[in-house]
Amino acid sequence: MSNVETNRARTLRRILVCLFVVCGYMLSTTFAYAYIQTSEGAEPELISMTALNLAFGSMNADHPVYRNTFFGVLYMVIPLIGFFFMFFDKKSNLKNLVGICCGVIGCLAIALPIGFNDELAPGVGALTSVLVYVFITMLSAISVFVKLEDNAKMRKEGSVPLLDGKL
Repeated sequence: MSNVETNRARTLRRILVCLFVVCGYMLSTTFAYAYIQTSEGAEPELISMTALNLAFGSMNADHPVYRNTFFGVLYMVIPLIGFFFMFFDKKSNLKNLVGICCGVIGCLAIALPIGFNDELAPGVGALTSVLVYVFITMLSAISVFVKLEDNAKMRKEGSVPLLDGKL
């Protein structure tokens, strides 16, 4: 018998695919960061930046926000990696481990620039994405155990689904 995806695992996988799409949207098109621009003699002005602005904006090294160009690219790559693993990997448990890693790395990638740059503040997209990444990490951890339980049930029925050593 082939390794068939059960209804519980399929539902969790589809939810995780949707969450990665939401997370990518929140960081790429809504406000990932806000920073306070101060100029001499003028009032401080709050300016919002998206991940697209950070990644493809001006490469002005003098401005403190554009020093985070690497993070702008990272904000778009992490949800893509998680999306493609969740969407295409239907049989192995590797997608759940990648989901856990993407959630943890995503939270760290959002928090690190704020910790090292006193002019940055988290925006609406960053705060929402942190919550979504925490939810993704929890659901991916639950999916690991659902997949292990389904495999144990299949072994008990007489078929061995994981002869190749995958989780």
